[in-house]
Amino acid sequence: MTTKRRAEVSVPIEDENDQLIITPLGAGREVGRSCIVLEYKGKKVMLDCGLHAGRSGPNSLPYFDDVGPETIDVLLVTHFHIDHAAAVPYYLEHTSFKGRTFMTRPTKGVFRWLATDYIRVTNTSNSDASALYSEADLINAHAKIEEIDVHQQVEVNGIKFTAYNAGHVLGAAMFLIEIAGVKVLYTGDYSREEDRHLVQAENPGVYIHVLITESTYGVQSHHPRVEREREFMTCVREVVRRRGCCLMPVTALGRTQELLLILEEHWSRYAQELEGVPVFFISALGKTGTRLYQAYIMHMNQRIQRQFNRTGRNPFDFKYIKTRTNISEVPDSGPCVVLASPGMLQNGVSRQLLERWAPRPENGLIITGYSVEGTLARTIVNSPEVIPAFSGGTIPRRMTVKNISFSAHVDYAQNSAFIDEIRAPHVILVHGEENAMKQLRAKITDTYRGSDYEVTVHTPQNTQKVRLHFHGEKMARVMGSLASKVPREGDYASGILVERDFSYTLVDVADLHEFTNIAPVVIEQQLCIPYASSYTLLRYHLEQMFGELTLTTERSDSGLAHVLRIYDVVDVCHSSWKSYVEIEWEGNAMNDMVADSVVAIVLNIESSPASVKLTQSSCSHDHSAKSGIVEADDISLDASEVASQELNSCDDSHQIRVSDCEKVIAKLALFMQQQFSEVAIADDHSSLVVTLNGLVATIDARTLDIATESHMLRARIAPIIARVRRTMRPLGHHSLPLPEPVPASPLLEKLEELQLESTPKPSNVDDDDKDMHIDVDSDVDDDDEDDDEVYEDDEVHSDTKSDPGSEPDTKALL
Repeated sequence: MTTKRRAEVSVPIEDENDQLIITPLGAGREVGRSCIVLEYKGKKVMLDCGLHAGRSGPNSLPYFDDVGPETIDVLLVTHFHIDHAAAVPYYLEHTSFKGRTFMTRPTKGVFRWLATDYIRVTNTSNSDASALYSEADLINAHAKIEEIDVHQQVEVNGIKFTAYNAGHVLGAAMFLIEIAGVKVLYTGDYSREEDRHLVQAENPGVYIHVLITESTYGVQSHHPRVEREREFMTCVREVVRRRGCCLMPVTALGRTQELLLILEEHWSRYAQELEGVPVFFISALGKTGTRLYQAYIMHMNQRIQRQFNRTGRNPFDFKYIKTRTNISEVPDSGPCVVLASPGMLQNGVSRQLLERWAPRPENGLIITGYSVEGTLARTIVNSPEVIPAFSGGTIPRRMTVKNISFSAHVDYAQNSAFIDEIRAPHVILVHGEENAMKQLRAKITDTYRGSDYEVTVHTPQNTQKVRLHFHGEKMARVMGSLASKVPREGDYASGILVERDFSYTLVDVADLHEFTNIAPVVIEQQLCIPYASSYTLLRYHLEQMFGELTLTTERSDSGLAHVLRIYDVVDVCHSSWKSYVEIEWEGNAMNDMVADSVVAIVLNIESSPASVKLTQSSCSHDHSAKSGIVEADDISLDASEVASQELNSCDDSHQIRVSDCEKVIAKLALFMQQQFSEVAIADDHSSLVVTLNGLVATIDARTLDIATESHMLRARIAPIIARVRRTMRPLGHHSLPLPEPVPASPLLEKLEELQLESTPKPSNVDDDDKDMHIDVDSDVDDDDEDDDEVYEDDEVHSDTKSDPGSEPDTKALL
């Protein structure tokens, strides 16, 4: 097992929530097992998921244990090479990863077959215990992979990403990731040079905050492509002329197809000279790979598409190259040319042919790609005298060795030019050996030192975190009716601000569903309030406030349940076997207000003076039918009937004198303001206007009649007016005009001290008693501490005589 260093690269931060954390789990100061994790605003993205070509078994995996797989939202794979994609089946099938995986269409198509070949080679070379996943795992994982087209933007849980051409191999993509306004460009392996069939890597053309780029070749520069092709064909022809076998270890798919195009073109041009010299492409995926490239020709550059349109023949339908799955047709001696996988010479057909041909000097070996450290391909580049045999021991090497790289990785010139184009303030180097990374970082830093481009270059090791701080601006899009008017300087926008996945939208309430897909939700609210009194008393008090109620009775084994519906919006349930009252309603501004009123009434029922009066025991003496005493069992009077009697008890013919209207309306306004927030007095003081949620009611100052189209609002005001009429009844005795000046009625002064209570008409006062009045000569105690006894010092005259043995009733409840 390799050791891990956990040092961290830190940049000063201000807010932990604004930290962008980038952690390489692979490809940190190494080439192989590319796997980068970026984290920002609670979102996590994994970039590539490959294996190390120089290791086997679990040692070849990235350091997955440093980041919980279940926390990863998205896995983006740049291309199908083993070191970038081969660990995907393991990660999807053998970990707790539940996120989504994306590849371009060609990458997904080729990856399936390349991973199949990897499983075959791994199982052949190692024990079953070393195999990381099976063919079944690959099939299941492949079905979970989603396709993304080049230049297509996808959004997953607030993570936006777009694929751009990378030019490395067929279907290779760079990914531009945006989270909460911060943009990160991950190049993967890329090439800025257009060859025979691939387009060059693209510049997204937007501002990039962080650039994560490869550093495979460090500060090295490639020879021009034309020179490399000329040198390549010269080496091949030299081996053929001396009748030797020319071996080229390659990957099954990728840069191999570029080499096949070069050889096909050269053999076609020099057909007479090279006649009889066979060219073999040995790979289990050879024929399948050729068909895949034939199918995806529209994903290649314009050059090869024009060639296809001009000749009508697919450029990958080779005439001079023989594709085989084994080495049975390959001769032991030359001349011949063989391209065989794998490219690192670790095992497989290329390793078998190397050990067969290495001792003979007429044979030749051409390394055409990048050789990973720790592999036989890297070792043999230095032309050792002996090479290790796969079965053990050593084999003498006498064949010639050439290293002509056709690797589609950027060199220093291409990489530095791309960095200068992007001009990201932070550049993170990955996929490079430690020395190459350090040299590239030093050169980039020196190049831009003192210039207008301030860049910080990071070279983290595996599991080493790079912490960057970003504080993005928050901008909201105005949509719907709010956007119909162009705002001017100093204008204010008012609406609903909707935040979704780091984007903000300002809309009007009426446009909320159309532009935000936020559906209205009905909230059913339920409240239980302790209550120990009777149902009859509960109903009486509710009817006093809300008027007529709808009653539903439910009988069960436990007892009787009464459900009172108020204004068709609030249900009050009283169950005989429960020690509480249940209140249920649909939550909104209007219903909540009604429910609050119900709660206030229920909480004050047991302490209300009216409740005490209504539920007191009857006297031992007899009262006439007109005495007005109401027993508790008789309080089933309907609220509408009570209100009607209260209104009728005051003769409507008795109107308030005009001279008193102004004073009465002012006092009445005080009553109403205790119940309603919007109360206004007419300019001529002839009426009072009450407004509730757009509903309007007008109260005549002389008659106290209520004029409104709302039944609900009328029911709310009627009980209050009934009590006011009962209070002002003495004024009715003065309905006839009196000579001026008219003394102020003491009752008007007393109205200032009255508080609105849901109290019934005193039960000990006869309905027909016209002689009951308040002695205007009595003194009013302004410092009375008992609010329930408003007129404690006033005499109450009644024709009803009390029993000598009973307590005299000396209080009149208003």
